[in-house]
Amino acid sequence: MVTMAIVLMIGLLGLSVDVGWAYYRREAAQAAADAAAIAAAKAASANSSSGLVCGTGTIWCGSPAGTAAACPSTAPTTINTDFDNACAMAGANGFVTAGRQSVTIQANTTSTAPTVPGTTVSYWVTARVNESPIALFGRMSGNPLVASARSTVALIQGSGGGGCIYVLDPHGQDAFEAGNNAQITSGCGVYVNSDGKAVNPAKEAMYITGSAKLTVTSGSINVVGSEKEDNNGSHGGTLNQNTGSPVADPLANLPTPSLGSCLPSSAGNMTAWQNHPYTPSAGTYCNGFTLSNGNSAVMGPGTYIINGGTFSIQSGPLTASGGVMIFLTNGATANIANGTTVTLSAESSGSYEGILFYSDRHYTPGSSTIAGGATMSLSGSLYFPTSTLIINNGTQTTGTKMALVAYDLNFQGGAKLQAATSIADTGISPSSGYQVVTIE
Repeated sequence: MVTMAIVLMIGLLGLSVDVGWAYYRREAAQAAADAAAIAAAKAASANSSSGLVCGTGTIWCGSPAGTAAACPSTAPTTINTDFDNACAMAGANGFVTAGRQSVTIQANTTSTAPTVPGTTVSYWVTARVNESPIALFGRMSGNPLVASARSTVALIQGSGGGGCIYVLDPHGQDAFEAGNNAQITSGCGVYVNSDGKAVNPAKEAMYITGSAKLTVTSGSINVVGSEKEDNNGSHGGTLNQNTGSPVADPLANLPTPSLGSCLPSSAGNMTAWQNHPYTPSAGTYCNGFTLSNGNSAVMGPGTYIINGGTFSIQSGPLTASGGVMIFLTNGATANIANGTTVTLSAESSGSYEGILFYSDRHYTPGSSTIAGGATMSLSGSLYFPTSTLIINNGTQTTGTKMALVAYDLNFQGGAKLQAATSIADTGISPSSGYQVVTIE
């Protein structure tokens, strides 16, 4: 019995050692892949003054373009291209193409990276790192483990000087829509990425109707597809349509907040009547956040994570004692009802400076609606990159630090929105260069 048990224990010990070693080598391979892809993309960004053209300057795309190439067995010491940068950094992290290891680099200037379909980028680099066999005891069984890792980093075009309104939907009809006397004023550029065309049948990217008006006091209105106006709809300022040049999400680098432990379900349930304001605190709300039944609330400063459900404001006033950032995740949406009094400002420092609402880009939630009416004051940017933002029913905003970034944007019912008077304080960088973004 003891002899049999020892055999089993030694086998389990060997398995534990193999799995632990495999995990360690997998993490090392991932570090090498990340470093290689970032090094190549940063080198391309630093040498992009003449454009991102394969074979120009340091821009490397393989031959033919988009074909993966193996790094040499000795890390290069003379750097001429992005490929050399990637291989040198992989070598610095202990991986080359020799023996049990292989390192391959793939890159191109196509708008979509193959490993992350649907992305719009200017240049992408994918690094793959493999090592096998890595098992110590498992070799005797003929089933050695393999450590593999992959990383994709891209260059995303800046917004060309900064804008205040961005609509990211690449193909939607009426991705930007304003009607029923909505009045929108922006102190900097408007960008609509939809390539919809106002032909028969009409599938225009931007539609302004019903006496609505979009006015840009500085910058211009830029539409990848075409714009349509009817029924007294109009625009003020320079209109550039059929540009064919979508811009990148200006907040693509905004970090995702870490979810904390769920607060008690009662923390976000402010529906029972009380004659003094509720005082919610920053934290993770896993059962929604609801203010209704004539109640009021004063939010403490900080980050509010709405993990599922709805940030629902059906009564008020709702105010805050300091800057707040409201993060909507796990499909959460926002619904601010008509006639409610809401006065909120974004944080003035830190990672989320200037950002008031942030909808998690990893989910595709339903529409969010802001219909607060004339008694609303929102100072901070609204970021809904994968969902529709609806602003209607007489909503008026009095802040001058608001930018709007949404997948689709819809103004109705006499909404009067004053976007930022300048790009400053919106949380959006005015850089017109390329952002280096890890997309996988």
